[in-house]
Amino acid sequence: MSQTFAPPQSSLDKLDAALGRLAARHGFCRISPEQPFTPGAGLAVLLLTDDPQRNPESLDVAVVLPEALASLKLDAARWAADSRESPALARQYGVQRYPAVVVFQDGAYLGAFSGILDWAPFLESLARLVTSQPSRPPISIARA
Repeated sequence: MSQTFAPPQSSLDKLDAALGRLAARHGFCRISPEQPFTPGAGLAVLLLTDDPQRNPESLDVAVVLPEALASLKLDAARWAADSRESPALARQYGVQRYPAVVVFQDGAYLGAFSGILDWAPFLESLARLVTSQPSRPPISIARA
């Protein structure tokens, strides 16, 4: 009797699965060339990710962000970008480090924070951004 083992899941497969769960369970729109990011009217939250091989926190924030939105009772358009789509958006919105959460109100940039934080600081950072005044995104020196 022989057993067949599946090859281990790659880090990008894990990220794809996490973003798929965000879409299926929490209503996130996955950014792609066919579905570009448009913050639109109202509150919008954008998750920028990186290959978990380089940045395992991308998987953590993909779990924590929808819970934080629910905890704060935020009704927001929800967007998520994979490691292919994130760099251009990171440059556009001045993000220097992944993962990043970027917040918009009526299409205007409110701010961003990066990395995984403990629960209370994560909630505080998100709540602070939601109540911020619109501003210009910082100038980015993010990698291409």
